[in-house]
Parts: sequence; structure tokens; C-alpha cells
Amino acid sequence: MTPPDSNSDPLRVRFAPSPTGKLHLGSARTALFNWLFARGAGGTLILRLEDTDKERSSEEFEQDIVESMHWLGIDWDEGPDVGGAHGPYRQSERMDVYTEYAEDLLQEGKAYRCYCTPEELESRKKATISAGGAWRYDRRCLALDKDEAAKLAGSGTPFTVRFRVPEGTVTVDDMLRGGVIVDASEIDDFIIVRSDGSAGFHLAVVVDDMTMEVTHVIRGDDHLTNAVRHVLLFQAMGVEAPRFLHHSLLMGPDGSKLSKRHGATAVSDYRAGGYLPQALTNYLALLSWSPGDDREIFTADELTREFSIEGVSASKAVFDFDKLNWLNRQHMKRLSSGELTDLVIPFLEREGRDSLLELPREKLEIAVDSVRNGMETLADAVGPTDVYVRPGGVLDEKAAFELAKSGEVREALQFCTATLREESSSDMEAAERLVARMREGAKTRGWKAKTVLWPFRLAVTGLTVGPDLTHLIMFWGPDGCAERIEATMKTLEASDG
Repeated sequence: MTPPDSNSDPLRVRFAPSPTGKLHLGSARTALFNWLFARGAGGTLILRLEDTDKERSSEEFEQDIVESMHWLGIDWDEGPDVGGAHGPYRQSERMDVYTEYAEDLLQEGKAYRCYCTPEELESRKKATISAGGAWRYDRRCLALDKDEAAKLAGSGTPFTVRFRVPEGTVTVDDMLRGGVIVDASEIDDFIIVRSDGSAGFHLAVVVDDMTMEVTHVIRGDDHLTNAVRHVLLFQAMGVEAPRFLHHSLLMGPDGSKLSKRHGATAVSDYRAGGYLPQALTNYLALLSWSPGDDREIFTADELTREFSIEGVSASKAVFDFDKLNWLNRQHMKRLSSGELTDLVIPFLEREGRDSLLELPREKLEIAVDSVRNGMETLADAVGPTDVYVRPGGVLDEKAAFELAKSGEVREALQFCTATLREESSSDMEAAERLVARMREGAKTRGWKAKTVLWPFRLAVTGLTVGPDLTHLIMFWGPDGCAERIEATMKTLEASDG
């Protein structure tokens, strides 16, 4: 079936992962580019699973791919789970389709059976290389006479099916690189059907793209050499190839292909680590794509509206973990206290912070909001928020040491307590008023603001680090803070005794 003309017929793209591992960041970027291209043009995105590697493919990895894509906000119009008019969408369920096309190629003399065993091929390869030659399949089985071929077929000798590469040049129409021209003599007769009867990668991909009416293929540039073979197969089947775009691969900071030695590489790892899907999507989109200006923060809707193939670059895409962390912070800043708290709760549950989870909702939101400026990921809320479930009057070693250093501590704490008792409200404005009064009181006494505010923090939290004072007042209320200060003063008196 001839794919629709890319200039007039509906745009159809596909994302075709192999469920042999978790969804890699590089694969997620390919899926994202396809999704943005389809959504921006009102086209169709197909999810197709290339699961012919029986030993390495698994339902667990398929589930991870689907769940990770959904988490990123990437949906599809046709696929194994949603159906469609061009299914089935798992290659393992399409073997009869591939067999039909392979038989046609055999009948037309565009492919032939190869009875060479792996051992024979390896032996001839070594001999060729030892003689200083470059090995390509030597077409020995193409030269078999009819009688010998019939004898081998009749004896049930195992065989593969090889595509007969024609002479001349092959041109891959790549939207990023233009026409990529390769001399066909550089390509050996590649296998399109394995000895067990299953379709090889090249045949399966081309038949799928053809029968699913794919108009554009967007994938990593490691497939550029494959595209040459695919174009040959499309031509042999008498159809026009889709338009290609082979984007750069994701690289680690050292310039090598992004791998586990650089850090986490699976989308699900970043989800578990507390990254926001909109931040990861935003960052992946910016790797090899630019909107044409200096903007860096985008919502999914903004990306959909502004993404264009013209903005994609062939330059290397280096994954910068610091840049991702920065973007994650920017997107967290856009969340309301309620939204951020909803996202933090699963991480508190995971780490067993039951005491925090038992707080009234409004208190938990204050606690989470108070630590957001120090968070790079959602997981960073775990730990700093523990201050809100510490009992009053309990000091860690550093806090006790700091409070014992100054002779003005008791007077400062008494002033804080008296000031707190003058206020009944615990909203943000009241908290800010109280902090302002404490600053003014310190100035009146000829002290630096720290002389009052530092002991206040130590006495209320029992720690030397923690949230800003306004959030402490909002959480415990003026009276609650005063009571915690009084409990600390009793602790200090007991230690003096």
C-alpha cells in the first residue's frame, strides 16, 4: 500500500520501541518528537511494539514503556492497547503478514534462499579478511543452479531469505540532512527472514510502515544506515518510502552515548526520583530543538504549538543533569502549595513519614511549601519537613551549643515570647508582622536582627537549619511557637542546673 503523500494526505508517524528494557531517555525523546510533530499537524501517532526478540522482550518492559509515556503526557491514536484500523500493533502478532511479502519478493527474484550455515559464513569471512579483503556476503547461494537449490529445499535444509541488493545508488530523503546517497555496492545482501521463519528487523519495519501508511519516520541517527536498506525494500515493493528525520543521539557529559555509567537513563528512574513529567518533557524537547529564541521553560501545550521540524538540529545532544535539575525547580515553582503537596505525599508515604501524613491538610501544605525553595526534586521534601513533627524543647547538639554561646539568649527569647503572645492570627501577613516586630525590637535594644531571630529559630525547631521563620509561625501559630520557646528555655535551665 502506498503511503499517503506527505504534502497532502494526513500525517502519520510511529514510535516503535522494543520491549527489551525500560523506556530510555533517548527513546522517550524520539517518542516526544513524533508526538509533538503529530499533534502540531493534526496527524496520527502510532505506538508499535517491535517485540520479535523473544528472549529479551517481556510484558514488564512493555508495561514500563506504556506507563512512562503516559506519565510524560504522550498519548497515541493507534496501538496495542487502543486498537486501530492497521493492527495488530505487536510485530510478534504480524508474522503472517511478513511471510506474505517475503514470498512475493522471492517470486519476483528480488530475494533468494540462503542455505549457508553460520559456521560456513564465519569461515569464509575469516578467510576473506586474512587475505586483506573486506567481507560482504559473497552471494554463493544466489549462484546455486536449479537442481542444487531443489535438492537443498527437498532435504529440508534450514535457510534464511536474503534481499538481493540491486546495482546503482540509494538516496535517503532526510529532512535534517537532505539527500543521503549511498552506493549499493557497499551493502551486502541482508537477511529479511531468519532461519526459524521469523521476519528480520528490516523486512518487519518496512512492511509495518507500508501497511500502516506511515508518512514520516522520526528516529535516532543510529538508524541512518538502516534507512538505506529500508529504502531499497520500499522500492522493491513498488512504493514510495516515507520521509525520514534522523535526529542525533543523547550523549553523556563525556561525549559518549548516554548510558548507566553517566547516571539514571530510564524515564521511570526519574519518575521515582521525584522529577516532574513536565520538566523532563521540557528538557528532552530542548535537546536538538530550539524555538528560535532564548526561551527555555515550556508547558506541553506550548511545545505542541511551537515545535517544528525546521527547529531540529543535527548537532550533538549532551544530557546535562544540572540543567534538568534547574528546569525541575522552575516547574515546581509554578505549582500551588496544594499541587506540590499532592505530588510530595507519595514520597512521604514511600519513606514512612506517617507522622507528617497525619497532620491536618492545611498544616502539611505549610510544611511542604516552607521547604520548596531548597528542593530540586519532589523527593527532597523528605527530611527537611521532619522539623514539623519534632517535639518542643528537644535540641540537637549544634543547637544546644549555639544557644549556650550567647549571654543575650535568654533575654532575646523572652522578648520573642512576649512579642508572639501579642498576636493571635497565624496567616502569612501576621507571621510577617511578627518577624518585623522582632527585627525592630532587636534594633531598639542595639542588637543585630540575628541576635533575636537566630535564637528564635533554634528554640522553636531545636535545629540550626530549617524553614524560614514566617512558615514556622504559620505552622505552629504564635502561641505554639511561644510554647516551644518556653520548653527550650526549661531545657536550657535544666542543663545549667
